[in-house]
Amino acid sequence: MLKRMSEYSYYAGACLRLYPSHRQKRLIKKNADAARFVYNEMVACSKEISSFGSLNIYIRGISERIACLQERMKSVTALKAHFLWMDDPELDANMIANAKKNYAHAWHCYRQGETTSPPAFHRRTYGQTYQTNPHYHPKRVLRAELTNGSAGFRDKHHVYIPKLGLMRCKGSRKWMDKLFDMKAVRIGTMTIRRDACGDYFLSMQLASDQPFFDVLSHKENSLGIDLNLCNFYTDSNGETVEMPVRQHLLERLKRARRILSRKAVSCRKKKIMLKNGRNYQKQRQRVACLERQIKRQRMDFLHIQSWHLIKNHGVIVAEKLDVRHLLHVSRSRRVIQQAGWQSFLKLLAMKADNYGRIFLQVEPAYTTQRCSSCGHILPLRKRLKLSQRIWTCPVCHVSHQRDHNAAQNILQRGQMLFRV
Repeated sequence: MLKRMSEYSYYAGACLRLYPSHRQKRLIKKNADAARFVYNEMVACSKEISSFGSLNIYIRGISERIACLQERMKSVTALKAHFLWMDDPELDANMIANAKKNYAHAWHCYRQGETTSPPAFHRRTYGQTYQTNPHYHPKRVLRAELTNGSAGFRDKHHVYIPKLGLMRCKGSRKWMDKLFDMKAVRIGTMTIRRDACGDYFLSMQLASDQPFFDVLSHKENSLGIDLNLCNFYTDSNGETVEMPVRQHLLERLKRARRILSRKAVSCRKKKIMLKNGRNYQKQRQRVACLERQIKRQRMDFLHIQSWHLIKNHGVIVAEKLDVRHLLHVSRSRRVIQQAGWQSFLKLLAMKADNYGRIFLQVEPAYTTQRCSSCGHILPLRKRLKLSQRIWTCPVCHVSHQRDHNAAQNILQRGQMLFRV
């Protein structure tokens, strides 16, 4: 009997570059626009139902309207009956189901406190995305694999997607060899995406009973890290990692955005729509490519640093960071945004889980104001300012480097938590 995605033991993801034809590009845009429309229709129905208020007695017209909206939100058939153009054979039925599922997931995240606002309308952007998923015939298929579903790989260089057909793809050679050497890998959700630069990608959820990653050799050493503004992080051994210098790219991006703004003003003066302005679109693509280059360089740096920590240490302890709060209270918002601390902590947690390491996060309260040698916490009137990088404990008279001392305090809290 075929297993569901939730019944497997190990999960991973794969991202591939796609090379669609002109016909396939048109179908991707059509399905992406329809997915955005379905999601926005769910949001509109929900807003209209909530606008009627929580009355105990409704007049007949309002009650019928609420019942019609609720039926449209629950049933795909009712949605297609109201919007006849959705019976188009070029539209993927799984795309509609996944758009409704994403809307329900957005409400779940809001109720759990993971997001600060309820689901809102998705605006039209230069990027395109929609989701589909393969089906495995329960009578013909005994075990779900990469190549025997209604969608999935046909070989290492070609992938089949419903409504789009066969498409050439390209991914990491090492990762693809690893996937095809595994016994049984099931494909879950498939996300087709076009970025603002015009390139196409495919992201897939994978599940298997065989581990995707080999567990690293055991390490007994522990390390605490303190993320700060002066450098990327300082560890409990006293070593620091500086932030990568991307100033030249940031300056190029700043100039390119100014040129883009001037071209937008020129188009408005000539009463030309921005989507029809050739010079505007060329400059917009240059800006998008620069933004993607900066993002990729940042993620490459984060992957290298997280892998270095996971490979060489058995237990890694970091502080819990509320980046949203820091962006509101800190004057160095740009530095915090460029650092990518939240992504770094997520990568550490993910790689620690994959490679059999231990990653802990502790509360950062008083880690800077506490002496790691004797445990004395500075009183409120004698708290350290941000400019004070070196200080001496008034009790044990040990001189501390601010970030190194904080990393040691973080490691001590993590060790106490690990022992408990």
